[in-house]
Amino acid sequence: MVATEIVFHNMAELRVQMQLYDGRSLAGTCVVGPGESGTLPAELERYDIYLKNSITGWEIGHQLNSAARTLTLSQQNGRHVIT
Repeated sequence: MVATEIVFHNMAELRVQMQLYDGRSLAGTCVVGPGESGTLPAELERYDIYLKNSITGWEIGHQLNSAARTLTLSQQNGRHVIT
């Protein structure tokens, strides 16, 4: 397996926790503040990716079975958008 990285850019106005899951196992986590970027090593091709508010723990969004290597969280019209 080739180790790659998943890069997360937080353009929202809150501190966000990104979690990578391989099935039910937590593969990695990082906390990123507003305007910051975080990187996690990725050994597999696909992960379940969850984004949570780091203060409340409430889920902001998720991507299941994602092969994305770059994620950006932004706010549009009061809603959070993952691209």
